[in-house]
Amino acid sequence: MRFLADECCPAPIVAALRVAGHDVLHALETHAGVSDRTLALLAERDDRIVITEDYDFGELAVRGQLSLPGLIIRFLNQTALDIRIGRVLDIVNDLGDGLRGQLTIIDAKRTRRRALKPG
Repeated sequence: MRFLADECCPAPIVAALRVAGHDVLHALETHAGVSDRTLALLAERDDRIVITEDYDFGELAVRGQLSLPGLIIRFLNQTALDIRIGRVLDIVNDLGDGLRGQLTIIDAKRTRRRALKPG
């Protein structure tokens, strides 16, 4: 799958997704400091699902103010890094293309999903 990881996404999660065979563009490496809207345009243009911890990004997407192929919000900051990596990989493997058109919120114990509005 193709992902765009926001700047707040830890490099080890990006690396784990890449090792698992996914195409991951990390904003920290290529687009540091750009706005959520600019990242959304990039994700839409390149057909990439966004991975972030930014709930503002989610609000904009849910209200249809940003058009995204899909959005994953990780709410795992207080969780050990190996568990965060495992949760993200498990969700990506389990849901696969089902991540498209969806806002997927991952925390340590559960996953919530809802459809994104077209932009």
